[in-house]
Amino acid sequence: MKKRPNVLFLMSDQHNAGSLSVAGHPNVRTPNLDRIAENGVRFTRAFCNNPICAPSRISFVTGQYCHTHRIVGNDNFELNDVNPNTLGAVFRRTGYQTAQIGKAHMVRRWDEEAYEHIRYCDLCDADRDDPRTNHYFKYLLDHGLADMYEDGTLPPDHEARRKGCAVAGLPYEHSIEHWTGEETLRFLERRDSTRPFFLHMSFERPHPNWTPAAEHAGMYNPDDIVLGPDAADWWENRWAGRPEFIQRMVGNRMARFDLAGLRKALAYHFALVSVIDMEMGRVLDWLARHGELDNTIVVYTADHGDFAGDHGICDKNIGIYESIHRIPFLISIPGGPRGEIRDGLIESVDLFPTLCELADVPAPDGMDGRSILPEIEGRGAGKPQAICEWDFPEPQRRVSALRTPRYRLVYYSHEAGGELYDHETDSCEMFNLWDAPEHREVRLELLERLFDAVNLYARKTDFDADRRKAEATRLTPTRLVHKHCKKWSDIARLCLE
Repeated sequence: MKKRPNVLFLMSDQHNAGSLSVAGHPNVRTPNLDRIAENGVRFTRAFCNNPICAPSRISFVTGQYCHTHRIVGNDNFELNDVNPNTLGAVFRRTGYQTAQIGKAHMVRRWDEEAYEHIRYCDLCDADRDDPRTNHYFKYLLDHGLADMYEDGTLPPDHEARRKGCAVAGLPYEHSIEHWTGEETLRFLERRDSTRPFFLHMSFERPHPNWTPAAEHAGMYNPDDIVLGPDAADWWENRWAGRPEFIQRMVGNRMARFDLAGLRKALAYHFALVSVIDMEMGRVLDWLARHGELDNTIVVYTADHGDFAGDHGICDKNIGIYESIHRIPFLISIPGGPRGEIRDGLIESVDLFPTLCELADVPAPDGMDGRSILPEIEGRGAGKPQAICEWDFPEPQRRVSALRTPRYRLVYYSHEAGGELYDHETDSCEMFNLWDAPEHREVRLELLERLFDAVNLYARKTDFDADRRKAEATRLTPTRLVHKHCKKWSDIARLCLE
């Protein structure tokens, strides 16, 4: 009887698709991600279906666009919703030992259905009344380090709050990355070896805060950070040609950076990328030593991107651009192609049906994605388009984007208009052609395609739901630590009373 393949689903949060050494980045070193690419396939045009964490992750685990799963808010952990057909749940029902380790940023009830073994690292995955329900925070508390939790909204006096980056107060042995690696190895060492595993190892960063441990903060010299010609987009042109509210958002986001400060922030950001790569490498090495790697499907991707120096800026939550919409996507499969590059368009909704086909697991009905096995094997040409849907703060609200092999179109509203970029002549998306008369027909055609794709848009959660939930829970202990700059020692009594 043929042995069923394991699945190692690796993910990070907010990783620019170009920030890989295998993708040719002039600074970043990612030897273990390069190893996955060398043993498999790297997709150069993979796209997420939402530009923020939770809705994007939900598209990954449901195989559905936002207008199908209807969850576009970012605060869903305690959502009273049931879904027996998520990616982990389907694999669990078919005999896989399932584990979620790291950042889920999901619906708790879905996770409990999907995973036999759960270890959370980010406070988005915690009971709002008690941050100690989060495994990593509890670990810090047990080691007397809870006040040094650095992965939420930082206290006002923290250097990273003022400058965008800082050396972590925690030594690396207690960092969120090392904890995620240790917990993953602990699961592998103790798992039921009679069953195949489905393991989602998910890192909270390089999402801000960019606070690498002292051991790694000097990994990249800020003076050596290379910025591309599109850095002029901010440093010389101040984001000219985009809607005024987008220009204002960029200006607000970049107010704390001069050019030297940006390079330092990027050096710390890239250090976190390399540290995450190192922890994933420990897991790949363990699988190789124990004879499991050759029978494991390995996927690496991210929930969305980061500007990471593109256009001369950093971070996200500023429109839908290639830097945010495009994600890294590497996949190696037992006996599959090695060292191949595919340029066809794929989307995050395609991962679920692809893993089902590769593992011979029956796929549930209702998915919008399709298997990309033809693309992996070099038989498919990719999809005609990729879409991205976002519930944006007022006054814009629904923001949607369409990416075709040649064009990107972003639509805000009738009043605000949108953006249009021709990747054949402008791969850096510096020249907005929305109002260009010679591109009117292209704009109208792409708008029609976009509206056809998203016209069933509905919501279970959205920006307003997030705001109401944030207000209702603003004084709860977890929220105070995670979002309101409080230290554990300031609020511990609330949990102990």
